[in-house]
Amino acid sequence: MNLASIKDKQRIAIIGNEGAHEITEIVMHVLNEVGKSHDFILSPDHHQIGSAAIVITPCDFSDLDEIKFEEFLKFNHHIALIHHVEDEKSKNYQAVEKFIEKYELFADLTPKSGTLLYNKEDNLAVVISEKQREGVSLVEYESLSGTEIDGGFRLEDNLSLMTKNNNFLSHAGAAKALLQKISLPNDQIMEAFTTYKD
Repeated sequence: MNLASIKDKQRIAIIGNEGAHEITEIVMHVLNEVGKSHDFILSPDHHQIGSAAIVITPCDFSDLDEIKFEEFLKFNHHIALIHHVEDEKSKNYQAVEKFIEKYELFADLTPKSGTLLYNKEDNLAVVISEKQREGVSLVEYESLSGTEIDGGFRLEDNLSLMTKNNNFLSHAGAAKALLQKISLPNDQIMEAFTTYKD
């Protein structure tokens, strides 16, 4: 991927040890539903770079080696969403410390007037995001309100959707916060959620 091709776009990164790709799918679904143009980089082999003003990329930090991490930093985000840092699969203190360092290094690259969105339900995401960074706006979010029904979820205002994603409410809460940050109205976001399919 030629990073020069995205230098004039608003660059949005969605990261975590879980959920980054799922949140990105939900965000892109909503953008498609409301007709808002966007570019994306889902992997080196799966991307779309056109004339859209924004470009979105996800990254699962739990699978990132040093070389891939250094490449990812070159994305130079304007907006970053930190979803799920706590990693119950890793009981190794040094391993946990290592990926926390990666998150902090990434977050430190948020520019003045940039934004960090973070999951208030994830203690490590809170600690990493709320570190003092000059000129960086902070936006906390939480899981979407809803109840599980057979085959899916019922959301507020009696909206419902069918999905096999057991973490949908958490992922949708992240997606909603990001979509509101880029000026989509709440009613359009919620309506688009109802047509989401895995």
